[in-house]
Amino acid sequence: MSQYPNNTELLEKHHQIFIEQTPTAIAMLDTNMVYLAVSKRWIKDFVFEDEDIVGRSHYDIFPEIGDDWKAKHQQCLQGAIDICDEAPFYRKDGSIQWIYWDVRPWYNAEGEIGGLLMHTGDITEQKEKELKEKKFNTILSDTSEIARIGTWEIDLLKEKVTWSSMVYEIHEVPLDYEPTIASGLTFFEDEDSQNRIVEALKEAQEIGTPVNLNLNLKTAKGNNRWVKVIGKIEQNNGVSTKIFGITQDITSSMISEQKLTVAHAELEAIFNSDAIVVITTNSEGIINRFNKGAEKLLGYDSAEMIGLQKPELYLHKGELEQFRNDMIAEFNGGVNDENFNYRNENVNDTRQWTYKRKDGSTFPVLSTVTAVTNNYGKNEGFIAVATDISKIKEVKDELRKKNDLLNFAERLSLIGHWQWNTVLDKIQWSDNFYTIFELEKSVTELKFDTYFSFVHPDDKELVAAYFKKSADDKTFYNFTHKIITANGVVKTIHLIGKVIANEKGEMFEMFGTCQDITESKEEELKLIRAKEELEIVAQKLAYQNKQLADFTHITSHNLRAPVANLNSLMEIYKLSDDDEERLDIFGKFDTVIDRLTLTLNTLIEALKTKISDAQEELESVDLNDIFEDTTQTLSGSILTSGAVIKGDFRELSTITYNRIYMDSIFLNIIGNAIKYKAKDRVPEIIVKSKVKNGRNIITFKDNGLGIDLERHGHKLFGLNKVFHRHPDAKGVGLFLTKTQVEAMGGTITATSEVNVGTTFIIIF
Repeated sequence: MSQYPNNTELLEKHHQIFIEQTPTAIAMLDTNMVYLAVSKRWIKDFVFEDEDIVGRSHYDIFPEIGDDWKAKHQQCLQGAIDICDEAPFYRKDGSIQWIYWDVRPWYNAEGEIGGLLMHTGDITEQKEKELKEKKFNTILSDTSEIARIGTWEIDLLKEKVTWSSMVYEIHEVPLDYEPTIASGLTFFEDEDSQNRIVEALKEAQEIGTPVNLNLNLKTAKGNNRWVKVIGKIEQNNGVSTKIFGITQDITSSMISEQKLTVAHAELEAIFNSDAIVVITTNSEGIINRFNKGAEKLLGYDSAEMIGLQKPELYLHKGELEQFRNDMIAEFNGGVNDENFNYRNENVNDTRQWTYKRKDGSTFPVLSTVTAVTNNYGKNEGFIAVATDISKIKEVKDELRKKNDLLNFAERLSLIGHWQWNTVLDKIQWSDNFYTIFELEKSVTELKFDTYFSFVHPDDKELVAAYFKKSADDKTFYNFTHKIITANGVVKTIHLIGKVIANEKGEMFEMFGTCQDITESKEEELKLIRAKEELEIVAQKLAYQNKQLADFTHITSHNLRAPVANLNSLMEIYKLSDDDEERLDIFGKFDTVIDRLTLTLNTLIEALKTKISDAQEELESVDLNDIFEDTTQTLSGSILTSGAVIKGDFRELSTITYNRIYMDSIFLNIIGNAIKYKAKDRVPEIIVKSKVKNGRNIITFKDNGLGIDLERHGHKLFGLNKVFHRHPDAKGVGLFLTKTQVEAMGGTITATSEVNVGTTFIIIF
């Protein structure tokens, strides 16, 4: 055998040497896809400087190669040529390498296929630049569309004007309209604007001064718009050849900017209303807001208080100490730690306080104190909203006296009174009612069946029939029947009552009196009638007092969301360096302030009106208006959270209801849905109305954190009950919502799944 290589071997060796030295990425493989030679560029492109490639399988080197590429290699080994201009190559480390390739067979001296030649190129950097540029152009296009910015160009040599599609849209002209400098001036009717434009173009052309104008434009359709026009000159060899720039529709921001001053003045007027007391403090407890109502009721001038005094000046020392103890119990587990400061806590508290005037006299108020926190959950102070309840307290004292007299009268006349919530099947008995039935007051879980169990067997059918007829006719029919007391004594009682129904005629409550007439009937009938009238008065007074407490809760709770919303918008405004974004935020200031103005004016008017039954405040409420008002009020939270909120009121768009209650219901439930959003997804909230079985229904569905109803369901609507570790959680919103819904004869329920979302169903 010769010690010298034959011609075929020499040829292949020459090929290998050529491939190794070539400046491009080339590899030579045999028919088993084993490397015979690779260029230095190949090794660099695929990062194999530290590895020995020759003699190893292509698929061992690149285990990430899929079956589709392997099939193409086999086709090339049969004589095919595979060329690709660009394709992503997903590397085993997770990175993407963009390459092009030319794969074809190579032939030996006998003309047989000896393997494959692979010529590749790494175009990753070029492709990434291309994708980045495409993304940038898309973002630029979208931004221009959102910001309503269009481009324009004036060719000074050809005297030709070119507009982008957005500029056509701003001027409200068709795309086949051919603009000129002269025709462009006709969109500005006042002579001053036309002169400013001509002068600006002249200065730009002659001395290179940039164009920067805010102008009032009238479109081809007769609509007035504010536009901002910015332009720059382009010169060649010292000769001005073009002026190019942008036109932006700034109508909404200009209007908002003009209204902001007025809105600010209106907001100041609202805060300084003398109908309610509004006092705010900073994080150090120093008063920084003291409205007209506070001046009127406390006798201090705001100049004496703001920046100088703390609320301790007019608060009762003992009540303040009790408040602090309550805050320790709520926020510090009852541990009286000298380092504990309730000013650092997310307080929301409603209670009665005694205020001391400048002249030393005192008066009672019902006040809600709420912490004001920033976007980071840090307490920046408190807002206190208080109302003078002197007259209400006088009424309560008078009511207490009458109740004492009523109790005396009940004992003397053997009368007890009762109240039955027919929706929840909950009953309340007076002390003397327990006495008549000879039952211990420790029995507190009272239902209709509790009462019915004492009915004498001979009268059960009679009693059932009377109550059914009363429920059907919505009128209580007075009747007499026998009972067997807890001690086995048979007594005869006489029942007088009243049925309460909502505007749809749906019963939700009965109340009345029960008299033991076992020994005497006729002599005590006049007392029964007097008792009935007195009980009705007592119920109404108690209800009016509850309405005032509801008002204070609603005022504080509904003020808190807009104030926090304004703080959010102001934080975004301060952080923004972009004029366009700041003008857009100005627009949101306008809508939030308008909504806050409307909310406060409505609540103040409600306070001035006599405290009456919620049913007396009914009106036709447009659900679309309520939904729009709510989203505007919460615009800051919606902006920061990215929440998507949809309303569908096609089946039921209006409802006869108390508008203040409906505003509060929407604000609380939608606000909670944003507040308790899931961290890993964009909040989605769907509000929908419908009519089912003759009942009006509204559902609020979200995809938030959800609530473990098996664990918390029994206290879902309880006062000060919270279920998530959120800094703004107060446990007031759902309590208020349930109270308002039930006050109007409705019901509210919820279904929920943890980390999936919650749906609230309100049946009106």
